[in-house]
Amino acid sequence: MKRVLNGTVLVMLVLLNVPMIAGTPYWVKPGVYIEYIAQRYDPYIDLVTGALPNQIHTAEIFIEVNGTLFRVFANNNTTVRFDILDENNGYLRVRATIMMENVTILSIFLNGTKYPVFWNRRDVISEKLIPSHDVGFLDCAWLEVKLNNLTLSGDYMIRRSDGAVFDMDGNYYGHTFLWINPNNLPEANETFSLLGSTNVTVWGAGTLNESAMTYYGKFGPPLISIALTMGDFKLSQRIDEKREYTLIDVSFGGPSAGIIYDPSSGIALYPATTGTAPYADFRAIGVKWAVFEDQLSGYRMIAKKNRSWKFGLVLHDTNADFGAVDEVKYTRPQTAVGYIFYITLVFLGIAVVWASLRKRR
Repeated sequence: MKRVLNGTVLVMLVLLNVPMIAGTPYWVKPGVYIEYIAQRYDPYIDLVTGALPNQIHTAEIFIEVNGTLFRVFANNNTTVRFDILDENNGYLRVRATIMMENVTILSIFLNGTKYPVFWNRRDVISEKLIPSHDVGFLDCAWLEVKLNNLTLSGDYMIRRSDGAVFDMDGNYYGHTFLWINPNNLPEANETFSLLGSTNVTVWGAGTLNESAMTYYGKFGPPLISIALTMGDFKLSQRIDEKREYTLIDVSFGGPSAGIIYDPSSGIALYPATTGTAPYADFRAIGVKWAVFEDQLSGYRMIAKKNRSWKFGLVLHDTNADFGAVDEVKYTRPQTAVGYIFYITLVFLGIAVVWASLRKRR
């Protein structure tokens, strides 16, 4: 059954208009790395209703390997790292690495199918095939692999002039989420990333008169917020010429993703404030869909009412040099607009995460 996730933003935010960096941030250069984290925190699990503890993950991704679609989720810490390796003719070569702990891999296919192995067998805890009991798929089997650790990695390109993302074969996927030009924010209805036949577009962009705590440090005020939206989205595993098994099927009636940026440097602080991260940087390395959830920051935000902590994926570490960026002064009066917007994203994010976790099996 399709799950409809409705989120309503009551008002659009005022666009930011302050003089800052132009083009790609000066700190973006070979040798720089940016690291994000989504970590497990058991007290957070007690706050979640409508899901079993083993359904609450720090990360859930879908990846296609040699034509086979796999669902991968992590119950312990997940680290996402981007290394800028080199630059050639205005293109940055970036390596994206997703490191997950306590991992489960699932897929379904016809009995006797030889499936590709993309994990290290030394990390395997168990690996088994389970007969399918799904109507119409009784001739199939579920693969279930449990691992101590799993690392996924791939290289892609970012065009320095405009942040456009390409895979190593030159296919275009949209704009990098890692940074923005605060002087030239994306406009409503502008395409942010390509998600198969679905476009992820900008719902709105603007400022929040508040600060954000990350594991790297404190940023703001102000902050830049970008809300993204998309239509129906589905991923299915092809069983044979006539059948497909749907692993994820969602529809969004409002914002489906959100990013919080630092306006001084342009770096993404919270790339997935609604949990979902349907971004070009992931698509370029073969990740079809991604959801992240830092449980410690979520606990601080929800249980401790600490508004400086947000939701989703959190900036953890970087060696980028922000020292030469001038401090940005926020001059707009504080209003409830940003808070209404952000609270909407928070509750939508929780709904998106848990709806995404409840798959047919």
